[in-house]
Amino acid sequence: MSGIFGLKEQVALVTGASRGIGRAIAETLAEAGCDVAVTSRNAEESRRVAEEIGRARSVRTVGLRADVSNQESVRGLYLQLCTWSSDRLDILVCNAGYPMRPEIWNTPLHATPPAKLAAWYQEVFNTDALGSMLCTFEALPLMMSKRGGRILYIASTPALEGYRGAPYTMAKAAVLGLMRDVAREYGKYNIRANALALGNIRTPATFDQLDKAGQEALAAEAPLRRWGAPEEVGKTALFLVSDLSSFVTGQVLVVDGGTVRR
Repeated sequence: MSGIFGLKEQVALVTGASRGIGRAIAETLAEAGCDVAVTSRNAEESRRVAEEIGRARSVRTVGLRADVSNQESVRGLYLQLCTWSSDRLDILVCNAGYPMRPEIWNTPLHATPPAKLAAWYQEVFNTDALGSMLCTFEALPLMMSKRGGRILYIASTPALEGYRGAPYTMAKAAVLGLMRDVAREYGKYNIRANALALGNIRTPATFDQLDKAGQEALAAEAPLRRWGAPEEVGKTALFLVSDLSSFVTGQVLVVDGGTVRR
């Protein structure tokens, strides 16, 4: 795969990569020849996943802890990354997101408890939007100095069409705004920025929280009549950070089985 995609021995950082979609993206990039830094809030899980990916695919890996909503934590993450990679970063995947909490996801704005209003919106925004910005802020100087890089942001279809879970919708919509600004401003440095808007992807954080009727109802939303797999997100991510999409930047690619058609 490395010859096809042009990623052999490039350095990728994937946030929120110890499980689910983030892990699938990290595994796919490693399969394509990337050296991969795996991050999550849990240092032990990050190290374990990095070791498993490295052994399985014979690439260099490192597992690091980071809270992307905290500027000092992100700065510390990049200091460790630069030591490990000799100041190289070719690919950044901003995947870390606030945990899916049904009470937030399923509560429309008017029904939000007043005592929780600010906290719900701020907590989701800090992880999804602010976290993506902080990681991008640290990545840009590394990419600008080498005059090249790819940044991929993980958003969701509610950012395009809306949903009742407004805290998540607002945060992911902000991520798309960040992506467009980065693509416009830093293209002159040969830095490309794109985003994935994900629909129903089968992970423990989503699929397993539903009863059978709920699982089947969401599967039926898509023309393909099923949930997506994390590995399918990984393959799409690979396209957007590889040479196959070398003239694509500032775009949102929907991965949802055809529910949103644009």
